[in-house]
Amino acid sequence: MKKESMSPKERWLAVLQRKTPDRIPMDYWGTSEITAKVLKHLGVSSRQEMDAKLHIDSPLTVTPKYNGPALAEGENIWGVITKTVDYGSGTYDECSNHPLADFETVDDIKKNYKFPTADLFDYTVIKSQIKGNEHRPIRGGGSEPFLMYKYLRGDEQAFMDLIINPEIVHYCMEQMYSFCYENTRRIYEAIPGQVLISYVAEDMGSQESL
Repeated sequence: MKKESMSPKERWLAVLQRKTPDRIPMDYWGTSEITAKVLKHLGVSSRQEMDAKLHIDSPLTVTPKYNGPALAEGENIWGVITKTVDYGSGTYDECSNHPLADFETVDDIKKNYKFPTADLFDYTVIKSQIKGNEHRPIRGGGSEPFLMYKYLRGDEQAFMDLIINPEIVHYCMEQMYSFCYENTRRIYEAIPGQVLISYVAEDMGSQESL
């Protein structure tokens, strides 16, 4: 491999600006046990060392600090609890409850469930997170609300809702996307002009196919 002349951030920027980078930028996603095996195979002890050895240009993800009511083990701000399941060949965090599964109307949800807001978070901590990582592409904000909607209602019910309960879908997705939008906006404001990537995705997969 020829000598590198760009930082990971410069490399990603070159591609996004349709310029020619010194090499193709690369990212890495893997479960914790797979990453542990890669570290052991390479003879390194940290993700940073792994990235350097494999020429990986992984972004730094910045996040605000949660300051809301205490959460149970494995619980997220939506009230969804995930538990690690060992499948023998690997582990995966699986949703173990569906907080909105038993509600039949929008009014039921309004009376019995409180959607989180960005006010539960402290965004002043974000600036310190990028200190010493200015050479890396910064990732912050984004949205994937239907995935969480499936967790809240359960996979089967969530898909059926699209046909038989569209008013519930519209109400919940509006609340969830509004949170994602405001969260992203505040992240951008905390470090003006420094977020290079926002994770915007959606998971419409079922147990058998897309």
